[in-house]
Amino acid sequence: MKAWFEHTVVDTGRLPLFFLLVAFLLTFLFIRFSVRMIRAEVSWWPGNVTPGGMHIHHMVFGLMMMLVSGFAFIALADFHTPVANCVLASVFGIGSALVLDEYALVLHLRDVYWAEEGRSSIDAVFVAIAISFLFLFGVHPIGFAGEFDPYEEDRSIATLIAIVVALILQLALAMITLLKGKLWTGLIGLFFPPLLIVGAIRLSRPGAPWARSRYRDKPAKMSRAVAREQRVREPLIKAKIRFQESVSGSFGVPEPIPSAATEPTTVSTPEPPATTPKWRLSDALRWRRTRRRLRTVPVWRLPVLLVVAAFFLADTLIDLDSSVFDGFGSDSLEYAVDPGATATLLSVIAGGMITLTGLVFTAITLAMQFGASQISVRVVPMLAQQRVMRWSIGMFLATFVYSIIVALDLALNTQHSAPQISTYTALFLAIISAILFIALVSRVGSILNSSRLLRWIAAEGRSAIVRSYPHYDESTQDALPTAAQDALPTAAPVVANPAPADDDSADLLIVRLRHLSPNGRILLAINLPRLERLASKWGVSIAVVPGIGEFVAQNAPLFEVRGTSMAIRPDSLMSCLVFGDTHGPVVGPAAAIQSIVDIALKALSPAINDPGRAVQALDHIEDLLVLLAPRVHADSATSTLTRIRGQQRTWTDYVSIATDEIRHFSTNSAQVQRRLRAVFTTLLAACPVDQHAPLLERLDAMDAELTREWTGELDIRLAGVADPQGLGSEAGASGRVHPLIVGRPGAK
Repeated sequence: MKAWFEHTVVDTGRLPLFFLLVAFLLTFLFIRFSVRMIRAEVSWWPGNVTPGGMHIHHMVFGLMMMLVSGFAFIALADFHTPVANCVLASVFGIGSALVLDEYALVLHLRDVYWAEEGRSSIDAVFVAIAISFLFLFGVHPIGFAGEFDPYEEDRSIATLIAIVVALILQLALAMITLLKGKLWTGLIGLFFPPLLIVGAIRLSRPGAPWARSRYRDKPAKMSRAVAREQRVREPLIKAKIRFQESVSGSFGVPEPIPSAATEPTTVSTPEPPATTPKWRLSDALRWRRTRRRLRTVPVWRLPVLLVVAAFFLADTLIDLDSSVFDGFGSDSLEYAVDPGATATLLSVIAGGMITLTGLVFTAITLAMQFGASQISVRVVPMLAQQRVMRWSIGMFLATFVYSIIVALDLALNTQHSAPQISTYTALFLAIISAILFIALVSRVGSILNSSRLLRWIAAEGRSAIVRSYPHYDESTQDALPTAAQDALPTAAPVVANPAPADDDSADLLIVRLRHLSPNGRILLAINLPRLERLASKWGVSIAVVPGIGEFVAQNAPLFEVRGTSMAIRPDSLMSCLVFGDTHGPVVGPAAAIQSIVDIALKALSPAINDPGRAVQALDHIEDLLVLLAPRVHADSATSTLTRIRGQQRTWTDYVSIATDEIRHFSTNSAQVQRRLRAVFTTLLAACPVDQHAPLLERLDAMDAELTREWTGELDIRLAGVADPQGLGSEAGASGRVHPLIVGRPGAK
């Protein structure tokens, strides 16, 4: 370390810069510690400097130290004063730290030290530290990195023009990068020019000047920029903020709301809750899993990655073959393969893989067509996101590329020795591809089989029910108090810390959907715990206008925020929502039920007329409703309006979603009518009394439809019977008067 320090710092004349950097760091850490102690009102720590009652900011002392040290540097410039240079550099570093620590105050010309704007001071300090480190290690920016050395050697006008053009081009790229809002990329790119090319080509940040001027008429680019900001940059910003606040303290703490006694006003601000909900790791992990489950994965991404991996694998194994088996003939190895046989084998593998790729494409096309015409549009995205399809395409193409590269190397090999490891690896990849092909055939068969497809969707629905009601405990369901299920409005919006009913005069901020999401505009999920924390932190009430599963048009309202807090950030609210193309079965219980209902309606359409499939759909609908009933009952009994919740779907909502459309479309099918009656009968036996009302209403409606749709007494009697099999017997469930008894009573 000593030798490195002498060689890198002392011998190169950078010792004053080293002292400046050390003094800067120590001063910044000390002054941040000091202001945090003053903010905490620690009794034994000296307070602010306030002579005569006037608060003198430490920036003033920093300016004085920078002026004195800078003047002394200039005065001693013609003298050899290494010790004085180090001392003056330390003084300049101390003054710079004191000034940059209050950079936000200078920028905004008001005291924003602990406000959200105060983060710019920490950013300025970090930039200064990064640039100082680069200079200390001998990395210089554009124009100071020896670009003019070639001109000093030949003194050619052409060389000078080329250097100036190159510098102008790099500075233009740096300007474009900074205009796109990429501050760190632009600044560090001045030291590493290739970063400027990346920063200038990539999309701009949504709020940057470049985006405001050039993306105004390009909603697709703006949507991609917003999605990239949420997916990539926001996690990095959150990590940076956590690190900054661990060093400098918390920013953006809202000021206490003045009471009516101290400042009379006509605006009534909702009181924040007594305690702010704490951040919990389980909530963050649950939201991360939700976003990963609902996001749309591009079909091409995995195949491209596998093809690239196959290219590098082939290159690596070919080099390994050359180094391990170089000089060995085919006769000297026990399991050696003949070059001619290897070429034939590789060509067969390559041809088979490209054929399998065509079969996969055909299978996907068939599944999509079948799903769109025979099943439901809600299920089609699920089919497209099947992992086995993406892995099959990727593995087949990767094996094809790998075999082609190995065969090409074999054709160009002049030593007439077959690659051993590469050949056996190609065989191994072919075996894996065959296994994937079998899995693909099985998956496509399950998609084309309506019974297995319904079972798959129902399984997704059961998982969604458990996720939507995670706090349900089956052991305590009988002890829950009876609660009216329809006490809450059917389409109640999500409300966080709701304002009082008479608070119509509170300040209202409407956050609208300005930038379209590239994934779609159907609201799929809401991060309820984070919304609750934001509402408590800002001291406001937040209402989510659209419900889960609704299509949100551009400029439509998303949030209604009531309160006077200045810390409201619309981008933080937007990060609590997930949008997508389709309200699919993986989203929630209602989405899964809607998908099964769609399948039943397709089966009841005149073009298909398959009541058997509709009966199968009702089997799974009954299963999901029986699973839902106690959870909705327990959730409604323990809910309060002060909690942030998704759209308040009641038990009546679920019953209506699951049965009403089937009831309307199946009036001419006695089989489906009987099975639907059996659903209501089963639910009446399984649900508590306060959940019977919507079931009895629909049974009464079915009884009224009997006399309108059926004329004969036999048809009326058949259609009015509940039967779990649809048409398992004439009497249906009521005909099972003799249960199956095995053995004799009293037998031992």
